[in-house]
Amino acid sequence: MKRLFLIAAVLSAFTAPLGAMLKHIERVTPRIGQRGTTVEVSIQGAHLDDPKEIIFDRPGIRAVSIEPMTKAPRSTGLAHGGRIEQEVKCRFEIAPDCPPGEHRFRLRTATQLTSLATFHVTPFPTVDEEEAGATRNDTPATAQAVSTGVTIRGKLDASAKGDVDVFRVPAKAGERLSVEVDCVRLADVHYGDSEFDAALRILNAAGREIAGNDENPLHVQDPLVAVKLPADTTDHVFVEIRRSVFMPREVAYALHIGTYERPLAIFPAGGVPGETMTVTLLGDALGEKTAEVAVPAQSGDFEYSWGAPSSLRLRSFGAPNVLEDPRAAETPVPQLPAAINGILDAPGDQDRFRVTVKKGDRFRVRVYASALGSPLDVALGIRKVGETTAEVTADDADPMLADRDIHGPNIRSRGGMKDVFDPSVIWEPKSDGEYLIEVRDTNGFGAATGVYRIEIAPPPDAVFALLRSAAFDWAETGRYTALAVPQGNRWTFNLSLPTGQGTQFKGDMEVVASGLPTGVTLSGTRIPAGTSVWPVELIAGPEARPGGAVITLDVQSADPKQKIETASMQWVPFINHSGGDAWRAVKTDRFIMAVTDPAPFRIELQAPAIPLVRGGELAIPVKIIRSAGFNEPVEFKSDFAPPGVVLPPAETIPGDRSEAVLRISATTSAQLGTGPLSVVATTLRETNAYLGTGEIRVAAPVIPLAIAEPFLTLDSEPASVRRGGSAEYRWSVTPQSPFEGEAVVNLFGLPKGVSVREPLPRITAASKEVVFQIEATDEALLGPVTGIECEITVQAAGQEIRQRTGKGNLRIDPKL
Repeated sequence: MKRLFLIAAVLSAFTAPLGAMLKHIERVTPRIGQRGTTVEVSIQGAHLDDPKEIIFDRPGIRAVSIEPMTKAPRSTGLAHGGRIEQEVKCRFEIAPDCPPGEHRFRLRTATQLTSLATFHVTPFPTVDEEEAGATRNDTPATAQAVSTGVTIRGKLDASAKGDVDVFRVPAKAGERLSVEVDCVRLADVHYGDSEFDAALRILNAAGREIAGNDENPLHVQDPLVAVKLPADTTDHVFVEIRRSVFMPREVAYALHIGTYERPLAIFPAGGVPGETMTVTLLGDALGEKTAEVAVPAQSGDFEYSWGAPSSLRLRSFGAPNVLEDPRAAETPVPQLPAAINGILDAPGDQDRFRVTVKKGDRFRVRVYASALGSPLDVALGIRKVGETTAEVTADDADPMLADRDIHGPNIRSRGGMKDVFDPSVIWEPKSDGEYLIEVRDTNGFGAATGVYRIEIAPPPDAVFALLRSAAFDWAETGRYTALAVPQGNRWTFNLSLPTGQGTQFKGDMEVVASGLPTGVTLSGTRIPAGTSVWPVELIAGPEARPGGAVITLDVQSADPKQKIETASMQWVPFINHSGGDAWRAVKTDRFIMAVTDPAPFRIELQAPAIPLVRGGELAIPVKIIRSAGFNEPVEFKSDFAPPGVVLPPAETIPGDRSEAVLRISATTSAQLGTGPLSVVATTLRETNAYLGTGEIRVAAPVIPLAIAEPFLTLDSEPASVRRGGSAEYRWSVTPQSPFEGEAVVNLFGLPKGVSVREPLPRITAASKEVVFQIEATDEALLGPVTGIECEITVQAAGQEIRQRTGKGNLRIDPKL
């Protein structure tokens, strides 16, 4: 698959998901504000009653006031079936040192924690586009005059001919003009299409194009232009923004205009944690320059900012840099692990690095190029010196998001996530000796900003703590991922545990939470080896005060001597399509949780006194403890059980009742042993259950569920009975799992006209045989019947478990 930023060839008609996708927050306006200022912000959506707090997941912005509006604009025509019926006005105080870019937040109401929303920050003063009614800024002649060093908050409207916005900017020949658009990255709509694909042009005073951009390696579909203004530039230029592909829908954009430095790449693109490195800034309109970059102590990605509205992504990696020698055919790598760095700056350029390895070594060879905004589409080859055939080849022909530790939406059929174009492979050399690592651009282009970085080290054992959507399109599903727990209650969520590329860790795990509020604890944190999903409980004691917090969940080995890498992870798509093929997705590396006001009910389960046997069914009593005056219906459902346990659909307990039964069954191949069973209860809602919008949620304490071999197996020889007569139907009993007391046995699958005479026979764990007295009427169907089963019912501590066993044959004969 070749790297194509032009998306027109793959545009498809918008496909809405099944059912209304009702979200708490549908619209946040304005979308951006200047750091060091206080901005009035409107939050619109549904189920925003009694707003209490805005929680951002990183420092820089705080809400200094929150006020529900009595009259909110109403809208029910949203593409995905959502609606706007409530509005909350806030004042966001943005710190002077707040990082530019996107900031994630949730709103805590008295009873809920909302879906994720975003707000953006710019270093520049903001100017609103002036376009209303007959006043249009569609041409250079009617352009809106603005200064440099500003961020314009504008909209491309839904007019039938396609809106074009033009701004007049003061200019001077020989100066740099940098212009960036945030449109796709600014979008907060949950479902959409190509209406966010903008194009940008800089025009001289006569209206002729100086420079333009549609897509680019750094910001993908959000255009960016940095140009040295030509000698014939007069005192102004025009900046024009329009849609790349016409779609009659209104979209918001932020247009940053200034004379700021705008490098497009940095070489080298990373360094050793805790060190300060000298780098070269590449791609700026006024030429290259050097800078000092402090590498953070924490390994991984980090952002380099210098006063522009967007930053550049770099790497912190615990191995020394090796820089390509552009004058040599090969660059030696003294030792591994290492980070090799180079630039493919000319068409057909290819770099080679010589490494020495041993058979039995194991390395993760991970490329960083496209992920950092480089225009390269890297192809990687590793071959033994003197050999012509490579042991390893990798490019973007079959991009796998999991190879890059990305566990989320497809993002434009995997083509909208820059990381996926960079190969990452596990290399196990076949012999001792020297190898060549070869790097080239699959397109053969090369570029002055064609920076790449390859980190080579043994693959770390890594397990991630992922809040995974339960929806087919990866839409955020608060029913499963919202970490809201009522005071004095509990909530259970399923934590996914994907592993990193090349991980060999097989041991038991422990989940450790950081940042939990006082009075909140985490339970169910010990996880057996090999588990991919596990229920974890948030418990808010009576002393836990309502409020929000930002937490992380780390997965650690249960053996303190064994270290594994970990990170919190959640992906939330915006501009989404059916199947999760989103145009943009927001990744979080921390979670917002909240203690809400007390819920008016709790749920309890009666733990089984006996195991659920393979092929059996178990009835578990469920009880709702209602607060005085609460008589609403409550829905309950099990969200997790041991492998092989079949869970029923959700069941509703009417408002005048408080008890029910959860009936679960086990397949004949269910995994033996004990595992957790979780059950949650919610008030009823008006939309898809998994979204969770508008409901109050609680969970029962997780109970252990044992899966055992069947109590007994029953077998029979073929038997017969005549019409109008009776007969004994004998079955042999083979004990497998002990049980106390007596069990009742019944027959299922008898043909019409044949029945078992009451009372039903009873057996014990020591029985060798069970005999049924069967009767056939004169109308009983004649002939052989197969597949007759025995159902055994065992009672223990007020609970019953049923098991089916046996495959009997019976023949119905005519009367003599």
